[in-house]
Amino acid sequence: MFDKFKTRNRNDTVAFRVPEDLRLSASDLKRILVIGSCLAEGLAATTESFDEGCPSDFILFNNFAELPASPPRPIGEYDFQLVQVPLRSVLPDYTYFRLPFGDVEGFNRLFDDCCDRLRQFLDAALAWNEKSGILTFVTNFMLPQQNLMGRLLPRNDLRNFVYFVDKLNALISEEAARRNNVYLLDIDQIAATYGRKYFQDDVLWQFNHGSALTDSDHALDRKRIQPPQPASQHYTLHTREILQAWWRELIAGYRTVRQIDSVKLVVVDLDDTLWRGLVVEEGRFTVETTEGWPLGFIEALSFLKKRGILLAILSKNDEAKVADVWPHIMLGRMDLSDFAVRKINWQPKAQNLAEIFDIINVLPRNTVFIDDNPVERASISSAYPDLRVLGSDLYYLRRILLWSAETQVAAVSAESGRRTEMIQAQAERESSRKRLSRDEFLATLDLRVHLFELRDPHDPRMARAIELVNKSNQFNSTGRRWTSAEINAWFAAAGVFYAFEVTDRFTQYGLVGVAIVSAEGRIEQFVMSCRVIGLDIEVSVIGEIGRRLARQGRPGLSARFVQTDANQLVHDLYPRCGMASIDSGLFSADSASLPPLAGHITLT
Repeated sequence: MFDKFKTRNRNDTVAFRVPEDLRLSASDLKRILVIGSCLAEGLAATTESFDEGCPSDFILFNNFAELPASPPRPIGEYDFQLVQVPLRSVLPDYTYFRLPFGDVEGFNRLFDDCCDRLRQFLDAALAWNEKSGILTFVTNFMLPQQNLMGRLLPRNDLRNFVYFVDKLNALISEEAARRNNVYLLDIDQIAATYGRKYFQDDVLWQFNHGSALTDSDHALDRKRIQPPQPASQHYTLHTREILQAWWRELIAGYRTVRQIDSVKLVVVDLDDTLWRGLVVEEGRFTVETTEGWPLGFIEALSFLKKRGILLAILSKNDEAKVADVWPHIMLGRMDLSDFAVRKINWQPKAQNLAEIFDIINVLPRNTVFIDDNPVERASISSAYPDLRVLGSDLYYLRRILLWSAETQVAAVSAESGRRTEMIQAQAERESSRKRLSRDEFLATLDLRVHLFELRDPHDPRMARAIELVNKSNQFNSTGRRWTSAEINAWFAAAGVFYAFEVTDRFTQYGLVGVAIVSAEGRIEQFVMSCRVIGLDIEVSVIGEIGRRLARQGRPGLSARFVQTDANQLVHDLYPRCGMASIDSGLFSADSASLPPLAGHITLT
């Protein structure tokens, strides 16, 4: 358990935007690369002094300079890079304020020119990302604090510099979204949270300075008849704190992309947790209101579900009565069907939680349990030490659930949106399994597997494939996490990702498995969603991969296995596929020894 951040005061200003209550482990950053102007240099100079700090290399990049042929160190030694776009490089001095206010077309032309320069700047500054796929964060611009023409003039007008910069920020966001492994560091939003007046300069220098307020002018003006006071004597500056907030946001983004300590399941109590009050045994209810705090919590759960996090109910209550009063309490704000699993009974909660884990196949360390009752929280913590438990102060829940790096995702795939439906279908499938023999059950599924190759990191299906590989723990033959740079190198070396999608008569499960195969025909890693375990899909897929490789002139298939603390489910995977151990962690078979396609599976 990573305890360093557990004792921090929740009122810690720097940690406000990035709650740390759900951390289990450190980020272990080694070194980062910073590209930009003097504003970025200020961050690069201080990263080692922050919590979870690390060394950084800085490259000054202004006015469309070209990056060096290579960074100061091999690109693989950096955990990520930060690219800061100087506003003055996009909007040169004098061009904006020299335009007459009535020249509307002139402002439109200037904005279009700025957009072109911004795209050119990003193309140049992101050259190493384009070449290697290194994880990259790009800053936007801080919005000016007021309209330079006056507070009473229209806001959404390019002649208002606030709106002008806002529109440029929209373009930065679009450019980041369309590039591989590039994400926005929203320094404008950070400045808004912590207070622009404590950091940014639009009170001293020209409007396109777009940087931090400092005392740098004072040295030039000390010989005046009456020297001015340093800027810091006129304004309260929190420069270090806000740079530290940047750093926290960067770490949070890194943790989200790498899925460090990711939350896959949130389990909630009902009475005095999801709503204010109690559902009582007589069938009436004493719930006072879901307005205010409970509604904010309900809304947070809905957004988690959209991210692909599963929700479950764990409540000591009468399920029929809860179902009866639910519409009167929730008023359409949330449905019982939004919860993948519901355990509403009078059994001990630890026992019910064990059953939830059996249904969903999620590890306790990837789960958050929320209950207002300290006795129940203590019981669950005792039974599952790695499980994260919340509820001691319900007013913190919304911020922790929505803003923590561990509950966020870098992208939302089609499979993420259907995750609850798939779990419910899995429960229905398991119900059928119990009524029939195994062979009868498998024969009724109408199981279809679509196996295809991914060879391009820009393939739209890669986002889901990477998400599956980097989030799966239990059915994961090595536990390895892949960076975009490593994936690019893999494809450049003629490696391939074999991915497969599954459907049955209950639901479409989407992309649920990936086999990462080298150019030599070795399965370096096999990963599969636990939702389709027990259907013999993995054996049939590995057999089919071997046959495809044989048709390409590779008569044998080998595979690598690395034991982890969580992947007991795959200990016997390769022996079940007819493969023999030839070395420590290495298995092999000729194509004739590989299993045929199972009779209950149709390969499409």
